[in-house]
Amino acid sequence: MPVPLLRPYQRRVFLPLLRGLLTIRHEQFTLLMPRQSGKNQLAATLVTALLLAHARRGGSIVVCAPTFRPQAAISLERTLAVLEPAARRARIAPLYEDHRIRCGNAEAVFLSASGQAQVAGHTASIALFADEAQDIDADWFDRQFRPMAASTGAPALLFGTPWDGHSLLERAIAANAGRTIAGIPLHHTVTWQEVARDVPIYGHYIERERQRLGAQNPLFLSQYELVAARQVSRLFSQSALEQLEGSHPLLRAPRAGERYVGGLDPAGSGPDATVLAIGRRMPGRRLEIVAFERWHGGDLAAFAPRVAAIAAHWGLERLAIDATGLGQPLAALLGEQLGRRLEPVTFTVHEKSALGWELVAAAESGRLAIPARGEAPAEWLECREQLEICQRELRHGGILHWSAPPGRHDDYIAALALCLRAAATLPQERIARGR
Repeated sequence: MPVPLLRPYQRRVFLPLLRGLLTIRHEQFTLLMPRQSGKNQLAATLVTALLLAHARRGGSIVVCAPTFRPQAAISLERTLAVLEPAARRARIAPLYEDHRIRCGNAEAVFLSASGQAQVAGHTASIALFADEAQDIDADWFDRQFRPMAASTGAPALLFGTPWDGHSLLERAIAANAGRTIAGIPLHHTVTWQEVARDVPIYGHYIERERQRLGAQNPLFLSQYELVAARQVSRLFSQSALEQLEGSHPLLRAPRAGERYVGGLDPAGSGPDATVLAIGRRMPGRRLEIVAFERWHGGDLAAFAPRVAAIAAHWGLERLAIDATGLGQPLAALLGEQLGRRLEPVTFTVHEKSALGWELVAAAESGRLAIPARGEAPAEWLECREQLEICQRELRHGGILHWSAPPGRHDDYIAALALCLRAAATLPQERIARGR
């Protein structure tokens, strides 16, 4: 039995889970573990133990993940690494072919649970595993994977971290709340504090992530505190809004020795505005917004000379621009004048999500600040209002969708996010060294 390969907190849940998977049919077990705490190693050890237990009489395990590469492929590699030495001790030679592992007469097959994967025809007679189950579409799983155990009664294990409160994993956890069968709980949770007791360096890592992301960041809450965020809510928590309030004044011109970047959100269709945010890069990756420019209407391409003049005035070392759709012609003209200092950003779903996560993290951790209220003119009220009302929606795959409520705008928010991107890609300042 490969239990000694596991840490104490892993062994605590391994033993009841293995007993349950071996003896209880027609049930689904659930497991929450924080990110980077050895979840895949635990799952690989469970799959190994089940394969060895069924090596003589045979059977099949189905392991699925939101994608085959890298997620299901990583599970396969971890399982092989655990199985091979354990199988040698049992005098069994495991076989690996494509996405299958055979151990005697038993096998484990590793599949993608994406909506495009062809998975029909597989059967789970020993167990059904769903890794990162919070990112698997619940309807797809119920249609394609749950029937794999319909004729066998094989138990299922769904594991991962919480997300929006309504995911496949969280739905299963709610159904398991407080339930035990033959003294075995159907749901198990491992906290980051428990991991840190056995692995102190992990606790130091969590503290750094708390500082980087912010304690109320939905990513930190879901991945480490194992707390689900509401499906739709404000993009910024109240603590983040308070952190955003800086003490620095508004500037009209650059100061000697300081480094400046910009974020430009071109106007879309309708009454939208073009907004340019100017920020100065401070020590510790802090970005202080020191100026805004805003224009309504007009041909976007006509703004190019004005933006280039502002970039020259401030000595912008990097300007990130939304080059999606109507922003493409403006980005092309600015590229001719600014060259490598311009960073075009295409707002795909994943790119906008990444910008949003970095914006939230910077706000929560105090790495982003806008001028003090008494220092900013009345038009900055629109910026503050957008910060207060901007909404977020958490989607499958860790996607953060953010937007203004109907009838409102998020042009200041986009400009801030792009300014952060410009600061993040700013090269380190060269330090002259004598011979």
